[in-house]
Amino acid sequence: MKLLITLLLSVLGGLVAAQAQKEEVAILPGGQGYTYHGCYTETTNIANTTSRRALDGGSNSVQPDLMTVEKCWDFCAKGTYKFAGLEYSRECWCSQTLSTLANKLADKECDLPCDGNTTQSCGGSLKLTVYITSAAAAANLASSFSLFITLGLISVLVSGSVL
Repeated sequence: MKLLITLLLSVLGGLVAAQAQKEEVAILPGGQGYTYHGCYTETTNIANTTSRRALDGGSNSVQPDLMTVEKCWDFCAKGTYKFAGLEYSRECWCSQTLSTLANKLADKECDLPCDGNTTQSCGGSLKLTVYITSAAAAANLASSFSLFITLGLISVLVSGSVL
């Protein structure tokens, strides 16, 4: 009976340790000129898209046992790509555009650890941890803010003319 209890505790301990290890995978907020943009679906399985990727038309690097977020940023920065994305623990994809067909997911969906650093998130199966250049992220934010101000001004003008 003691052997059975010891075996059961050992198995449960292993499961708890595996779960704890999975929870330690973190999405980096950014660095090396890139800012986290989100977890996105890959688009290769969408009908009538000719298997185009979410980060298409750029470059890629596959490094089993070595890939880290920083290695991907370095690789994409050399080509001055706007987007850097990691997929399936070892793949790095770089592009100037992110497909509009790629759906944004909850961050927890990009839960595969990088092969080269198991504390970092490197996407998932058909899921990309996507980073955008910090300059592009700032430009997107400024554009959104400008649109908000413009729409607010239009609203004030419309409201003012109605009175």
